[in-house]
Formats: sequence, C-alpha cells, structure tokens
Amino acid sequence: MKNIIKLILKYHFTIFFILLEIVAFSMIVQHNRYQRTIFFRQSSSLFCHISSYISDIGEYFNLKVINEKLVAENTGLKNTIEELKSSHPFVSIDTSKSEGDYLYMNARTVNANFNKTKNYITLDKGIVNGIRKEMAVTSRDGVVGIIQNISNTYAVVLPLINTNLKISAKIKKNGYYGSLQWDGNDYRYSYLNDIPFHVDVAQGDTIVTSGFSSIFPEGELIGFVETVDRETANFLTIKVKLATDFGKLSDVYIVDNRKKEEKETLEKVSYDER
Repeated sequence: MKNIIKLILKYHFTIFFILLEIVAFSMIVQHNRYQRTIFFRQSSSLFCHISSYISDIGEYFNLKVINEKLVAENTGLKNTIEELKSSHPFVSIDTSKSEGDYLYMNARTVNANFNKTKNYITLDKGIVNGIRKEMAVTSRDGVVGIIQNISNTYAVVLPLINTNLKISAKIKKNGYYGSLQWDGNDYRYSYLNDIPFHVDVAQGDTIVTSGFSSIFPEGELIGFVETVDRETANFLTIKVKLATDFGKLSDVYIVDNRKKEEKETLEKVSYDER
C-alpha cells in the first residue's frame, strides 16, 4: 500500500493530466454528434477485431481436442468398414483395402526423427493397449511403417524412412509389384525396385501396398511416382514421393490383421511340406 501511495505522489501530475484528458474527451463525445458517431463507430470496429482475435485464439487452443475427436471418429469408421467387409463379403464397398479382417487403433507420436539413415518413431501405445510387434502403422495421408519394439505403454516404429525397412508395393493402375526401400537420403522420397523394364509407369502414378504380406492391408497409399529411370536393362528404378510427411507426423493408426497368425501358420506348414 505504501508503494502505491509513493507511486501516486511521484506521478500525481501525470495522473492528473491523464484524468483531465479523459474528462475532456468524454465531454467532446457527449456534446458533439459527429464526434460521438465517429467514436462509437471506431469503438465498435475495435471491439469486433478484439473479439475476433480472442475467438481465433480460443479456436487455436481447441484444435488439439477437435483433432483428437476426428482421429477417434475416423478410427471408428475404418473399423466399421472392416466389420462390414467381414460380415458381407459379397457387398462391394468403395475402399482400397483388401478383404482381410483388420482392426484400427489410433495413437500419437511422442518422439520421432527423420534426418538419419536409421530413423525411428515412438508412439504412446503399448502392450497394455493390445499392441504387438509387426503391426502396420499408417496415417491419414499414407503408410508410416511397422511396429518393431514395444513396452507396456510405448511402441517404436520402423518407418519407411529407415534403410532397414523393405515392404511390398505395387503400381495401382496395373498391379505390377516390387519392393519399396529408402536410400537414406531425402526423407520425402523412396524407391520402388524390381519392376520389369517393359512395365508402363509414368510420373504421377499411384503406389500402394500390395497386400502380399500379412502386415499391411492391400491398397494403403504409399506415394506417387516422381521419376522413372530406364537406364538399366532388366528393371526400372522408380523414385516415389511419399504421401506421408514424416516432418510433421502426429496422429497415426495402428493396424492389426486379426487373421495374420492363421495366414502365417498355414504358409509355414505349406513351406515345411516341400
């Protein structure tokens, strides 16, 4: 209280001057129609701008909640589609997924890097959430990678931008398939290999998962053809611009193929009988 009194005594002339200015301005506005109209018009405009800024700030801080709700809703829709495909196998559903019985779970990235040759992504879901090794990971944009290691509450993903990962991919328009593997350079691009020289492929063609593995559903978007190198005699070297932007990855979907064990067991028995 003493400090406030000292402050008032120190600046009392300035305070008194400001008060007089306020009183004078108030009297001008009250007794002059033109000035009063201008004042209220400008005040209204100012308050509208302030209100708009406050509203924008509120919406910005609410984006995280809205995004989480949208991801949850999208996960539910994906699971509904898979249930419909399982219960009505003869009904045509407009999706690019295979007829496998897949379960989608949403998760968030809690750590990631994309500037090394052996990149990894950490998710906020683990064993307690039903996560297992070798589950597929996708985003709303496209394929992300495969679950490599798990703990009770976290999972580490081996992404497409890790030179150790190779997945089966195909050209959507004609079905020719090969192996997709990153070369360790630009995180925005990968390479589709083992495509025969005679195959018709051009810039802009869509590259998707082949569905041959028991990890990814068929038709998950990987990216788009950037360039085609025809210099080799037998196979094309196809540069693919990845659909997923690993530089700003946040929300993802973990994909569980509930028929994976059945398929792999059957294939193992078949191979052993050779």
